[in-house]
Amino acid sequence: MNVVFAVKQYISKMIEDSGPGMKVLLMDKETTGIVSMVYTQSEILQKEVYLFERIDSQNREIMKHLKAICFLRPTKVLHKSCHVLRQIQHTRIW
Repeated sequence: MNVVFAVKQYISKMIEDSGPGMKVLLMDKETTGIVSMVYTQSEILQKEVYLFERIDSQNREIMKHLKAICFLRPTKVLHKSCHVLRQIQHTRIW
């Protein structure tokens, strides 16, 4: 089994399931590295993902015009900070 292909298919499925329109991909430290290994920026832009943001980023703007796709590893830190996900300023979250 080709791991890179499998990860690429998984991410593509998340993006496709969110439907058409502009999207932001929210990632943590681990998943940022994963995405950068399997996709080039131009490939992911073709899928209407126009913004890449870390979930632990302090600078947040209201972006109601973007759909949020969260690609996060289930860690204790994430579990403790789930309130951040509730405060995300996007129209929909996948």
